[in-house]
Amino acid sequence: MTLSLRWMRRAGLGSALTAVFALSAALPAAAQSLTAGSLRATVLDPQGAPIRETLVTLERLGVAFRTGEANRAGGVSFEALPPGQYTLLVEQLGYQPVRLRGFSIFAGNASEVTVRLVRRPPPIASVDEQVAQVTFRGAAPGRVFAGDQLTRLDRERSITDLRRDLSQLPTRLFVDGLEETLLRHPGRPSELASAPMFTRDGISSVTMATLGRDGEWRGTPGAFLSAQTMRGGRRVQVTPWATFSGASLGGRAVDNPADSAGSSLQAGVALGGPIKGDTSSWFLRVDYQQLRTPSAAPFENADATSAFTSVAGTRAGEIARWLSPTVRSWQGLTGQGRVDWQFGSNTALMVRAGMASWSEDNPTAGIEMTNGAGDRLDASDLSLAASLTTQRDGWLSETRLGMRSSSREWTGTGAALSTLLASGSSVGTPFAGGGVFDESAFEVVQSASYRTGRHTLKAGLSAQRRTVTYSWIPGASGRYAFGTVDAIGGGTGTYQQMVGGAPAPDIASTEAGIFLQDAYQLSPALELFGGLRLETQRLPTDLYQANVAWGLASGFTTATPLMESGGDRFAPRGGFTYNAAGEGRTVLRGTIGRLAGRYDLAAVSEVAQFNGDIAVHRAEGTLAFPTPGTLSGATVVGPSLTFFGPEVRKPRAFEGELSWQQQLASGTTLTITGGYRHADFLLRRDDLNRPVAPLATAVDGREIWGTLVQYGELIAPAIGRNRRFSGFDAAYGLTSTGYSDSYDATVRLERPIGAGATFAASYTFSRTEDNLVGQLSGDPADRLSPLSAASTWDVGRSDLDIPHRLAATVTLRPGVDGPLSLAARARYRSGLPFTPGYRQGVDINGDGSGGNDPVALTGAPAGLAAVLANAHCSTGGSGVAERNSCREDAVASLDLSLALRLGAGGRRIALTLDAFNVVGSATGVVDRAALLVDPTGTITTSAAGRTVVPMVVNDNFGTLLSRRGEPRTLRIGLRVEN
Repeated sequence: MTLSLRWMRRAGLGSALTAVFALSAALPAAAQSLTAGSLRATVLDPQGAPIRETLVTLERLGVAFRTGEANRAGGVSFEALPPGQYTLLVEQLGYQPVRLRGFSIFAGNASEVTVRLVRRPPPIASVDEQVAQVTFRGAAPGRVFAGDQLTRLDRERSITDLRRDLSQLPTRLFVDGLEETLLRHPGRPSELASAPMFTRDGISSVTMATLGRDGEWRGTPGAFLSAQTMRGGRRVQVTPWATFSGASLGGRAVDNPADSAGSSLQAGVALGGPIKGDTSSWFLRVDYQQLRTPSAAPFENADATSAFTSVAGTRAGEIARWLSPTVRSWQGLTGQGRVDWQFGSNTALMVRAGMASWSEDNPTAGIEMTNGAGDRLDASDLSLAASLTTQRDGWLSETRLGMRSSSREWTGTGAALSTLLASGSSVGTPFAGGGVFDESAFEVVQSASYRTGRHTLKAGLSAQRRTVTYSWIPGASGRYAFGTVDAIGGGTGTYQQMVGGAPAPDIASTEAGIFLQDAYQLSPALELFGGLRLETQRLPTDLYQANVAWGLASGFTTATPLMESGGDRFAPRGGFTYNAAGEGRTVLRGTIGRLAGRYDLAAVSEVAQFNGDIAVHRAEGTLAFPTPGTLSGATVVGPSLTFFGPEVRKPRAFEGELSWQQQLASGTTLTITGGYRHADFLLRRDDLNRPVAPLATAVDGREIWGTLVQYGELIAPAIGRNRRFSGFDAAYGLTSTGYSDSYDATVRLERPIGAGATFAASYTFSRTEDNLVGQLSGDPADRLSPLSAASTWDVGRSDLDIPHRLAATVTLRPGVDGPLSLAARARYRSGLPFTPGYRQGVDINGDGSGGNDPVALTGAPAGLAAVLANAHCSTGGSGVAERNSCREDAVASLDLSLALRLGAGGRRIALTLDAFNVVGSATGVVDRAALLVDPTGTITTSAAGRTVVPMVVNDNFGTLLSRRGEPRTLRIGLRVEN
C-alpha cells in the first residue's frame, strides 16, 4: 500500500535526503521572496509535545512535490515554494496519518500550520483528511485573492478591478515582483488607472498589502496589489470562455435614454500544460473584448440642453452629439504567456510576456461637464519579465529582469470646450488638442537571503531606467465660458487658448536602490525584524532652460534644478510579529518605516515644455459661437511658464501599522489593522505672476487680484489686469511645501458559514488631511490657493478623503463541489468632499482660476446657510467657507452572480449569469455652486471702497448636474472548467 511504500523509501536512500531537510528545518522559516512563499509545519501530539522524525510530504497537483523530516522541535520547513494550492501528508509509525488539504502558499508570505497526530496501533489502512488552519508570519498579508475569488463578479477582466472587493484603494501594481505601469491622462485625475494586460484568468493569486516588511518594496505610501502570473500544470488544460451583455437586458431607462442596444462581447481561452514531466511547463491565454456602454443624458437639467439649442443656429448639427446620450466603447485584444523550467531541485527559471492593444471611443471626460463625444484613446501595453531562483542549504537567491512599455494617444474632434454659466453645462471636447503619453522602463532586481541560527538575513539591489513622454497642453483646443447667450449663435463671455510649443521631450530617470535587513527569531512566539534601504534618483540636467525675459522682468530664475537631499534617500523599516502560543491563532504584528519617494515626472515634463514657447491667447466680450482653432482678434497675453522653485526635494513618506489577527471557531479569521501615513515634500503650485498685493478687497473681506468684469452670470478678470509682470500669463512655481496626513482602521472578517458557503467583509474608516488644492481637477490653475500666502485655508480635509468604505461578499455552493453556486457583493463608500463655491469659470477673486474660489459666509445673501445645511455642509466659522466642508451623497451598489455547472466528458461547463449594479446609487458631477452671479445686477463699489458682486443663492446646490455612474448590466456567459 502507499503508506508502506513511503516508509520503505524512507528506510533506504531517503535517509540522506531527510537528514538534509532536518538540518534546514532547524532554522527558522521566514518569507524572504516576493515571488515565492514558504511553509513551516509543526507536528505535535494531543498534549502539545513535539513529535520528531515525522515524515512530511508536501503535495502539489496530486503528486509529491517535496519531502522533509521533522526535527527535535517537531518542525519542518519548505522554502521557495511556487504560489498555489498544496496538500500536506504527515506520517509517523504508531500514529494515525493526517493529510491537511485546501491550503495555499502565497508569494511573499510564510505560511505556518500545526498538525496534531494521535497514537494508533497497527494496522493503519486510512489517512485522516483535515482542513488546514493556516497563519502567516511576518508582515500582515492583507486580503488575498486566489481560485474562484479571482473570477467571480468580474465586472472588468483586469485584476485592478479587484478594487471593488476591497475597502482600501490600492494605487500601485507589482506583478511577479516587478513594478508595472498604471498610466493615465493627467487631465483626468478623477479616473482610476487600469492594467488591461493582466487579466484574472492569467493570474494565480493577488495580494493587497500596505507597508511590506521586505526591503524590496518601494514607491509611494498606501496600499498596492502584488500579483503572481499563472503557470502551467502537469497535464494539458484548455479553458475557453465567452460572455454577452446588452443594454436591453435588465438595464435601467435612465442609464440608456436613447434605447441603445449596447451589445458587448467578451471571449477568451486559457491553456497550459507540461513540456517535460514536472521539470518544465507552459501557459498561454488570449482574450478579445468589445464593450459598448450607453450613457445617461449628458445633463440632468433639461434646460441645459434647450439653452444650447437656442444658441446653436446653423451649428445645431455640430453640437448635437454633445446634447444627446452617447455610447462609450472599449475594443481590444490582450494576451499573456509564461514558461517555467525547474533545473534539479534547487534552481527555477521563469520567462513571461504579455501585451494589450485597445481603443476607447467617447470615454467619460473626468469631471468635465461634457459627454466625451468625439474623443478617442488608442492605447497599448507590453511587459516582459524573467526570473531565476536558486536555493541551497539556507541560501535563497532571486534575480529578476523586467521590461515594460505603455502608450496612450488621445485625440478629439469638434468644437472647443464651451461652458454656459447659467446651467453649468458644457459642449465640446477638452481633448481636441490631443495628448500623447508614453512610458517605458527596464528594471533589474537581485536579492539573496541566508538563514543562520535564529537570523534570516537578506540583501539586494535594484536599478530601473525609466523614460516618459507626457506631451499635453491643457486648453490647447480652447475654452469658452459664456455668461449670456442670444438666439443668433453667439454670446458674451471669455475665451482662452494655449498656442504653440514643441512636443514634450523624452525624460529619462535612473533609479537605484540597495537594502539590507534581518529577521531575528527571539523566541518561538516573537520575531523582530529591521532593515535599511538606500535609494537614489537621477534626472537629466539639460531640461530646465532659463527664460531670460522672465528673469530680467521678475528677478526669478526658471532654471532651478531638482535637488536630492541625502536624508531623503534612506528608507529604514522595522517591526515585530508576536505569535501567541506559537500556534498562529493569535498574531500581533507591527511595522514602521519610511519610504523614499520619487520625483513627479509629469511635473518635470511640464517644466520642460512650459519654458516660454507656449503663448496664451485670450478674448472677452461678444464672441462667436465656439469654433476650433485660434479665435480671430484674441489678445496674445504672453507665454505661460512652469518652473521649479528653490530647494525642490524628492518626496518622502512615513508609515506605521499595527494589526491583530485572531483565528476564531469554525475557521473564522478576524483581522483588525490600524495605520498612520505622512507624506511631505509634495509639490504645490503658486502663480508668481499674480500681483504682489491685491488690487481690491471684496465686501466679504477676500482679496481680489485683478480688475473684475461681468458678463451675465460670468465674472472674470480683465485681460492682463491681474498680472504682476506684463508680457507673461501665469508663471507657476512648483515648491516642495505640500504634505498629506492620513490614518485608517480596517476590520476584515473571513468566515466559512457552512458547507460550500463563505463570507468575507472588510470595513475601513479613514481620515486624510493635506494642503493640496484641486487634486481632482485637470486644470493646473485650479490647484492654486485662492487666498493670500498668509492664509491657512489650504490646510484641511483632503480632496481624496473618504471616511467610510465597506465591501462584503457572500458565496454559496451547496455540497461544497455542487453544480450550483451563488455570489453576492455589496459595496458602500462615502461621497467625495467638495468646497461650496461658484460655477466653473467664475473667477470671483481674479487670480486666473475659475474653479478654486470658496463662497464667503460673511455678508452672504439670505438663504445661503439653509442651502449649505440642506447639502450637509459644515457652516461653522466666518470669512469664506472651509475647504471641502461639503460631501457628496454616499455610493452603494449590489452585484449578483449565478453559475450552473454541468458535467461533459470528464470536464464541467459552467453557465453563468451576472447582474452588476442591481442596486446602484445615482452618481456623477455635483453642482458645487452655492452662489450664482445675479445677471440682473452689476459689480459696484461700496461706500467703504469695497467691491460688491451681485449674488443669488443656488437652490439646486448639491444636486446632480450630470449622471456618470455605471449602468445596471445583465451578462450571460459560458466557460469550461477543469
